[in-house]
Amino acid sequence: MSIMKKIVIVFALVLFFIPPVLADNNLKDDFPSGKKVVYVSIKGNKFVPIEEIISATALKRGDPITVASINTDIRSIYALGYFSNVKAEFEKTSDGVAVIYKVVENPVLKEIKIIGNSVFTTDEIFSRLSSKIGSPISFAAVRTDVATIDEMYKSSGYVLAKVVDVSTIPQRGELQFKLIEGKIESLSIEGNTNTKDYVILREVNSKPNSVLNEKVLMKDLRRIFNLGFFSEVTPDFQPGSSPDSINLIIKVKENRSTTINFGGGYGEREGWFGFIDFNSENLFGTGQGLLLRGQMGQQLQTYQLRYTYPWLFPKQLGDRVLFSFRRWLTIGRNVYLIETIEQEGIYNGWEVGFSKPFNDEWSAGLTLGSENVSPTGVATFEPYQSDTIGLSLSYDTRDNWMNPSKGEYNVYGIRRGWKYAKSGETNFTKWSMDFSKYYSPFERQTIAARLSLGLGLGDVPVGELYYAGGASTIRGYEPIEARAGTKKIIANLEYRYTFNEMFQGVVFFDWGNAWDSGWPNTYDFISGKGFGVRLNTPMGPIRLDYGIASNRSFSDGVIHFSIGQAF
Repeated sequence: MSIMKKIVIVFALVLFFIPPVLADNNLKDDFPSGKKVVYVSIKGNKFVPIEEIISATALKRGDPITVASINTDIRSIYALGYFSNVKAEFEKTSDGVAVIYKVVENPVLKEIKIIGNSVFTTDEIFSRLSSKIGSPISFAAVRTDVATIDEMYKSSGYVLAKVVDVSTIPQRGELQFKLIEGKIESLSIEGNTNTKDYVILREVNSKPNSVLNEKVLMKDLRRIFNLGFFSEVTPDFQPGSSPDSINLIIKVKENRSTTINFGGGYGEREGWFGFIDFNSENLFGTGQGLLLRGQMGQQLQTYQLRYTYPWLFPKQLGDRVLFSFRRWLTIGRNVYLIETIEQEGIYNGWEVGFSKPFNDEWSAGLTLGSENVSPTGVATFEPYQSDTIGLSLSYDTRDNWMNPSKGEYNVYGIRRGWKYAKSGETNFTKWSMDFSKYYSPFERQTIAARLSLGLGLGDVPVGELYYAGGASTIRGYEPIEARAGTKKIIANLEYRYTFNEMFQGVVFFDWGNAWDSGWPNTYDFISGKGFGVRLNTPMGPIRLDYGIASNRSFSDGVIHFSIGQAF
């Protein structure tokens, strides 16, 4: 039986059994039944103000005296919680009868002890209590205090914590609250056949010997799920060796994290193409990622190596320092129309990145990169080398990084670059801000919105320009139709409906522009609308959209194919 139930039962016995007996003891032959009340007074109180006791009574001057009214008053006085005995006496006067309630106060509270607390200090708990030292012990206040302590823990996420016993030592005026907080005795992982235990455990802040916190645990589970290695992550609780402890088991169901793919198709930028790649998001179960990819197409050839290591030198750099390395060789990447000429080239570059979280929401990033660019075909730009350094700050509360349904993701970035060419050395700076918001008004439904802003200053090279138009910006346009410039404003709005775990439908609207000089002119902005589907896979959602540019017919729409959500 819970401590709250015990207190309620004891309190009920006091209120509904004792008072009637006390009142019945006054039912003598001379009980002033029907007589008028002259006044009501209190005797025996030392610490409880008489005004507080009188306010609990219902009998007033001029009321007729009945057994029921006397019993009601006695119960009400008991309900204040300060008294161990209450009885009624009567004094006849020339005008009627005076009603005198004689009370015996509970022992004065001299000391309150909290036993078993570690999350909150004793002073923190004291500050919330209704029971006050120097006043008589009150059963009503004790009942309120038990609820207050329980709510204090639960509202902070400590869902297993509760008051299990309340005791008093009357001769010492002592009141004791005994708590259990629900400590984690052990932590284990089940279901991981490939992933090493330490890869999962290092994401968990709910440690053995700590008090279980639901809010912390939910963030732990979200971090594990967002590793991308698992389709299911669920907690299980087993009783510990003592009533104050539990064994926490995190159960996972692994995705296939390593794939070898080859094939071909037709893409917006590549034309007809063939590809082969090796991709492991969880290399040897260590959480490291490796991608090797080669693709050859009519208009585009790409070769890429990418390596990620999510916990670089934890002893030296602290928890969760993400390291990434990317190496690429691309031929014909920029098929965007600039000054009516297709600016194709050979792009040979590398980039190293570091990311460090401050907490579960905020993180900072650093990137270093270099790219050599040589024109091909009829391209008019001169060869150059671009060296860059970038800093970013991100805020992320998404529930699922690959397919979010709630939360937000904001990124603020600055990128500084130096361009080296035969014509001389120049530099450039790029500022960017991206704001994404996800809201789920009803089950299975998500409204997603993004605003992307960019500003480039200085001699921004071709490979660093902003673009508006295509699968990741404004759908309904071929890449060759995209706007290019040193400034951009792009807004996207999507309505997503999840039919089942594998299939999602999308309706979207995109709007924006990229330009070089002057203030934005919304009359020059372009827009696109359409619909699409998402097929959820271990690699993330496969995206297929049909976009229709503004002022074009349905039949003139463009099919966009990609991996991952648009944003």
